[in-house]
Amino acid sequence: MEASDTIRWFPRGHKEFSRRHRNQCEDTAPLSLSPEPAGPDIETYPPSRVLPFLYVGNARDAGDTTLLRDLGVSKVLNVTLQATGPEPSGIAYRQLPASDSGQQNIKQYFEEAFSFIEEARKSNCAVLIHCQAGVSRSPTIAIAYIMKHRGLSMIEAYKLVKAARSIISPNLNFMGQLLELEQCLRSSTETKPTWQQQATAQEELSGCSV
Repeated sequence: MEASDTIRWFPRGHKEFSRRHRNQCEDTAPLSLSPEPAGPDIETYPPSRVLPFLYVGNARDAGDTTLLRDLGVSKVLNVTLQATGPEPSGIAYRQLPASDSGQQNIKQYFEEAFSFIEEARKSNCAVLIHCQAGVSRSPTIAIAYIMKHRGLSMIEAYKLVKAARSIISPNLNFMGQLLELEQCLRSSTETKPTWQQQATAQEELSGCSV
């Protein structure tokens, strides 16, 4: 893999997103961002079905074994710094230790997350992505997955997840990194003739992580 094929970590990514897509920003504050909001409505918000096999939820959902089984979830992706507790039989857990901050490089986990989600899809089962509240970190992973595996732009993927889970609000740092992912995905397809793009899409897109 050439160095130019990878997405690099640009601390100013959130500023670039804010400049280009200010109308999409729900909070245009600088990097000193607060943790995911907490309140009665958010804490009780149910898991959201984003795709037939993909749910976004919160930490409480991840610990509700009955709920997970009712949803057909057999894989849980934990995007927090808190380790998963005892794992119930029949449900596989994976942790991506990330904070909801302006300094967190969440792109480093994209490929691992994509692989975990794809395992669920190919097994005809569902996966729950969760963070503390299901507002910032887990929606960012869902948006990134949809961008790569459904071929949507960042804004299109954001709107799809937002339509399924109205409370999402990825911090600007994460939105900047999603913009970088979009740029890499676009450049990886534009460098090949059209007739080659479909045949080599998976190989090329594998370079769009960190």
